[in-house]
Amino acid sequence: MPKPGADPVYVRASVWPKCDLVCRYCPVEEGMENRVPARFAGQRLSTPDYVRNMAAIADAGIRGVSFTGGEPTLRPDLPTIIEEVRPMFDRVELTTNGARLHKMTDVVRENIDLLKISLDSVNRADVAEITGRRFAFDHAVESIGWALGAQVPLALNAVLMRRTRDELDSTIDYVRKLVDGASSPVHLSLLDFYYSPSRRAEWLEDYLPTDQVLDLLASRYGDPEIQERFGCRFYWFDVDGFSVRLKDSYDGTMRAAKCTGCTSYCQEGIYGIKHSVEGWLTTCPSDREDLGNLLHAELTGDELSARVRHILTDVDEATMVEDSFETMCATHGLEVQRA
Repeated sequence: MPKPGADPVYVRASVWPKCDLVCRYCPVEEGMENRVPARFAGQRLSTPDYVRNMAAIADAGIRGVSFTGGEPTLRPDLPTIIEEVRPMFDRVELTTNGARLHKMTDVVRENIDLLKISLDSVNRADVAEITGRRFAFDHAVESIGWALGAQVPLALNAVLMRRTRDELDSTIDYVRKLVDGASSPVHLSLLDFYYSPSRRAEWLEDYLPTDQVLDLLASRYGDPEIQERFGCRFYWFDVDGFSVRLKDSYDGTMRAAKCTGCTSYCQEGIYGIKHSVEGWLTTCPSDREDLGNLLHAELTGDELSARVRHILTDVDEATMVEDSFETMCATHGLEVQRA
């Protein structure tokens, strides 16, 4: 397995506020990746204004963009946005459930450095239960097959949950078969189940501490390569010639001064910056109006740049906090099941 290279700081660019799945871990009521203050909700930037904001963010020094939602492929002008934004960034990624990927295959093949397709289990019934949709498994598998045939670098995103813990070996075996003969990079990306108030009951039932998975993978595949990326730590395991990447927000996350004493203290911490459909820019996974700036169409170029730079001070000042998970649990009155 090649040693993972350095990742840039990313802007998670939400281009659509809704999704056609209803995943049990996804805080739909709170806006998923598109959380904005209530008085801005429902607005939507035009294509040129969205692209203008991406240009200002790139000019401020952010070198990676990851298109998210909701489900980003629901946005009709996403191909245009991708094509216009591509030259601005060193890395361009897209996260999707795959259901509508067939409508933009040429744009994805020519412009996306990493396509991330969500597939939380290789058990069809589990995927239907997790996503609330019977079609989710088939659409993901069809899109995976297309990406492999088109030689698009691919990651399969699986959110770690207690309910699917016993299927991890099956998931790894599934990806191993996919990778056999693939001519482009493929890896399995194991992700945290992030806490949100609207998913409190689901989180308490299904959250799986990263250290349990880390110990399991290390016992089977040996010591991982450790990648320190802004916002978190990744553990990369070599599994018979392909990579399994474990994302860790359990041992520590990046925090800025504003995080101390925050009543909304989150599990994720500062993990790049977020830009919403409305143009809301923040480093915080909440809708608090004092923690972001609206990049609206009426701003002058200088005003736009100033608002972007203001938000980036959080990135510049953030440091790793090792006990952040414990602080998050104490803030929200959570107790993690260990067994």
